[in-house]
Amino acid sequence: MRIVRTEPAHRELDSYAALRRAWPRFILHDAVSNEHWGRLFSEFADFQFVAVEDGEVLAEGCAIPVGGMPQAWRQAFLSDGEPDRLCAIQVLVSPEHHGRGLSGPMLEHMRGLAGARGWRLYAPVRPTWKERYPLIPIERYAAWRRDDGLLFDPWLRSHERLGAEVIGTAGEAMLIEGSRSDWQDWTEMTFPEDGSYVVPGALVPVQFSGGRGVYAEPCVWMRHA
Repeated sequence: MRIVRTEPAHRELDSYAALRRAWPRFILHDAVSNEHWGRLFSEFADFQFVAVEDGEVLAEGCAIPVGGMPQAWRQAFLSDGEPDRLCAIQVLVSPEHHGRGLSGPMLEHMRGLAGARGWRLYAPVRPTWKERYPLIPIERYAAWRRDDGLLFDPWLRSHERLGAEVIGTAGEAMLIEGSRSDWQDWTEMTFPEDGSYVVPGALVPVQFSGGRGVYAEPCVWMRHA
């Protein structure tokens, strides 16, 4: 396995497109992300990378240099000023290759990109198991620890083991809005009336009002040494 900068040829592979299956469908409908995503590869290409093996893309890492601390994940795209840190956008591992321990090397590579420039890596982490506890506030969930003292959530714990620390949370890392029919298409669920709904893959409930669903996804900010 090699970790290399993302090139146009990688993005044309079927295995690259298959990475998106790791996300719930509704996650792909954040307006700010969709508007600015292409900038990662046109303006910040040095910070986008993939793990490849035998012509297959196994995982992708994306990051963006920012000036100052963004409020949340989506605000990283709107940063201006001289960069002084690297903000992680995602580390995405193909579902077919979960369990191979790929997330650690991908994080290490991203840390290296920051360190080579004298920066720290800041990561707005999407906790892996938060979807199992959608009614627990993100602030409380981020503080949960196992009996051995390590963070409860596996993805938070992966960052912690590399020397990262929790420095806060954000309530609107992503904002996804859509009509009732949009959400029914994205989730294969039915939403008969307004109210709060627990949706598979969502970290907090989706709120319906006036026939429209709004999902404000939280994140946990972690700062790497």
